[in-house]
Amino acid sequence: MAPTIPDCDFIRKLDSGSTADIYLYRQRTLKREVAVKVGKARQDRRFDAAFDNEARMMAQFSTHPYIISIYGSGLTTQTHLPYLILEYAPHGSYKDIMRNRRFTVAEVLDLGVKLTGALQTAHHHGIIHRDIKPANILVTAANLPALSDFGISRSIYETKADISFSTPWAPPEVLTGKSSGSETSDIYSLAATLYGLLAGKSPFEYIFQPRTRDELERHIVSDPMPKNGISGVPKEVERVLLKAMSKDPDARYLSAQQMGRALQKAQEDCALNVTSFVSKGCDEFPPHRAMPQPVRNHSGAKTIKHPEKRSKKTLATALASLAAVMLVAATFIFGVMPRVDTGKSSKHTQINTLTPDSKNSDTAGSSGKTKGRKDYRKDDITEQDAGASVPQPSNLSGTWDGQNATFTWSNPDPQVGDTYAWALIEDGSTTTGEQTSIADETKVTFETNDQKPQTCIQVSIVRSDGHMSATPAMACVVTKQ
Repeated sequence: MAPTIPDCDFIRKLDSGSTADIYLYRQRTLKREVAVKVGKARQDRRFDAAFDNEARMMAQFSTHPYIISIYGSGLTTQTHLPYLILEYAPHGSYKDIMRNRRFTVAEVLDLGVKLTGALQTAHHHGIIHRDIKPANILVTAANLPALSDFGISRSIYETKADISFSTPWAPPEVLTGKSSGSETSDIYSLAATLYGLLAGKSPFEYIFQPRTRDELERHIVSDPMPKNGISGVPKEVERVLLKAMSKDPDARYLSAQQMGRALQKAQEDCALNVTSFVSKGCDEFPPHRAMPQPVRNHSGAKTIKHPEKRSKKTLATALASLAAVMLVAATFIFGVMPRVDTGKSSKHTQINTLTPDSKNSDTAGSSGKTKGRKDYRKDDITEQDAGASVPQPSNLSGTWDGQNATFTWSNPDPQVGDTYAWALIEDGSTTTGEQTSIADETKVTFETNDQKPQTCIQVSIVRSDGHMSATPAMACVVTKQ
């Protein structure tokens, strides 16, 4: 029988872990679906305190766009079991997607920058996650990644804590008991997760193919990761991940922000769009080269004046840059979207891996039952208010009159107060930060650089509450005969 939760109607059971069950409810007042994590039994005060601790920790930073939100907590009406009301993420976890395909370099770098921002936020509040892995990265209703399951998190000021972790993603110092978790151990686990998404398996399983968990632990503790381990991964990307996975915690990045900056630099080196780093008190982008500044022309439309002429580049180089840009869009449209459940009534089945870490690692977005494993906990819960989902502009296209480029687009879901953030795309990287312009209408005109054979822009819809398109629309126009 489902627990009675105030102001909530039971829909179905989503999952079951070693210490808690996860249910899907609908809140009557707010008319939204939520995931509710309910403790299996009131074992002792320590168990209740663990729920209170998770709620208190998540409340500090769950407004971050890439961290699952918590909406409330309490005790069930009849059985008096502790529960948490969390954002429901209906599209499963990155573990599910990882089972079906490998991620592209562009996807992994984009995810890495987003999650380093989330991790920096948690660390800023003094919280260590201690169990970062693909199963604990969920896909929200807006198709955004969100870090979940802070059930075994602890404060950086705690000197004693129960050690609970997932072996394939854990750093050497945790496996050997030298540490119960630190900021650098979270950095290691995030890097191992990103490596695993590229390889299809956790790093040391992919490289050494161990047959037992003890053998896997020995490799993690003693054997260095080889260079050129994953075919097709640029050395700039591998260098960042291997540094973050150094055996010596002091040799890793000193903070999640520092790792995020290194991932942004790798995006630039690979001619990819640079993802915004989101964390309070941190700049979204690293210092960038001077870019064109927007001004108003006589018609009122925003125009860009180039401060200097750039060196001539061949058509082949420009087309290669365009190909890199379009690859990012194609990867999202044809790679991620077809694998994401979008129907309200759709059923999502969690797929369990056969690796040592798959114990209880399924997510709240899953309708299947999981097999328990003894060394790790699993209560992945999901979220996201569907109202925060903002579509990308449609029908984006451009024309050129010999001097000025004009781009137009459509808004598939216009709302009062909508504006449009747009930026030039140069050499595969977006001119972001202060060079991003805001348009009030679905049209922009600006002067082009006559040294370039084409001009490309990206456009996002910005709602009046600040939410914007998760993925911008991108288009190019030929600007040289």
